[in-house]
Amino acid sequence: MTAHDREPVPAELRAAVRRDFAPVAPLSPPSRRALLLALPAFIVLTAAVLVLARSREPLGALSLVGGGVSLFEWLAGFGLLWLALREAVPGLGVGAGRALAALSGGVLLQLLLGILIWQRTGAGLTGSGALAVGSQCATIEGAIGLPHLAIATWLALRALPIRPRWSGALAGAAAGLLADSTWHLACARNDLEHLLVWHFGATVAMTVVGAVAGSFSLRRQRVGA
Repeated sequence: MTAHDREPVPAELRAAVRRDFAPVAPLSPPSRRALLLALPAFIVLTAAVLVLARSREPLGALSLVGGGVSLFEWLAGFGLLWLALREAVPGLGVGAGRALAALSGGVLLQLLLGILIWQRTGAGLTGSGALAVGSQCATIEGAIGLPHLAIATWLALRALPIRPRWSGALAGAAAGLLADSTWHLACARNDLEHLLVWHFGATVAMTVVGAVAGSFSLRRQRVGA
């Protein structure tokens, strides 16, 4: 068979090859991208603590008890976000076992800190309308956390993760912790039922959403392959 007898290379294939040869921008380190994403929540958290410190209202003084709790939650959220973006980079992932341990530790930390807030402040702000107040808290935490999850998922997919399900779950838990680190300072309910069902439940829900989003992206990768 001579060169003239060979079938010409399809134009689509030549275009795909040229696209693969195009230069790409290198990814920033996971720690830097995680810090940029978590920094707005830290700024809001710091501003809220400063405002509450100057408040003469009893609610402000009561909410200040959670200032240290907010810091711990933010640090845990930042750590999980860093792991989520690191897990997304082939060759830098921590593996399923360590990812599960970090995920469980972060979620457990919020649970323990919620119990600590309840013990320190008591159940004096239980009030009525638990369902209305609780759904409002969950909605606001979702509005704060879901943009973090969406951006983290987009950043993770750019790195072509091998285990996107774990990366998504870590990002979801991080989003929940970052959201709760700021909102619980403004929440007037400190009873254990409210904290566990609505605040902790919002983090668990975002973790599940992140894992499902990762599974969906993995399915799309397999279909595309």
